[in-house]
Amino acid sequence: MSRLLLQVNQGHRPVVGMVQLPALPGGANYRVGTVEAVIEAARSEAEILSRNGIDALLVQNLGDIPVHHKTSVEQVAWMTRVTSEIVAAASCPVGLNFLENDAHAMMAVASASGADFVRIKIYVGAMLTPFGIESAQAHVAIKARTALGADNVAILADVHDRTGTPIATGGFEEDVEFALRLGLADGLVLTGKSYEQTLDMVARARAQYPKAPLFVGGGVTSENFAEAMAEANGAFVSTAMKDSGSAVGRFVPQKVQDFMAAARRAP
Repeated sequence: MSRLLLQVNQGHRPVVGMVQLPALPGGANYRVGTVEAVIEAARSEAEILSRNGIDALLVQNLGDIPVHHKTSVEQVAWMTRVTSEIVAAASCPVGLNFLENDAHAMMAVASASGADFVRIKIYVGAMLTPFGIESAQAHVAIKARTALGADNVAILADVHDRTGTPIATGGFEEDVEFALRLGLADGLVLTGKSYEQTLDMVARARAQYPKAPLFVGGGVTSENFAEAMAEANGAFVSTAMKDSGSAVGRFVPQKVQDFMAAARRAP
């Protein structure tokens, strides 16, 4: 079983810190660089998070915005190398996400690197994103996981992620059902366009599936952690721990410590 989901099953509410990579070769913003430099930057972020109590890590290619719908061979190669290094160095579960929503690539990297989970932003239905229309990846993810023998890699599926607009959907509840029952996701990640909408989405999903692992995908702070976890099982966090007030910036060790202390105190 996924170590992240084992934490959930044991009653913990894991905080997943985001390790955001600079542009990779094949990405729109890549300039000449080395994989060693990317590894060094990623390990520095991962070490700050790990030393200050984070429960899990997610490696993501944030520097590749704007994105295409499919990853390049170079992106896959470098992500595999970087993720492998983070997995080897970290004592906590490590997952990954390609912003390109390329589930086949994510599962391939996870199986090769020893990653614990993948986060797939458009898993069922279709979404209009700033970079075009993206469609369901459930069939791709499950087929790849089976073919690669990667049953221990958990699939966390976003439903109606805030970065896009659902197309021709039967509604939020229907897509929650599709992701869990038909798409066989192991858990959901829910993020509305506002914090209030996020809480509403989590409450509605919990009413449908009382035992499903539900993660809040953004907007969680040390001040609202307890409220956010009233119905959720964990959270992905970046901005609240950085020096910039945005996902782009450096982690501040004291902010990580303060966040994790608040998470541990939360009822």
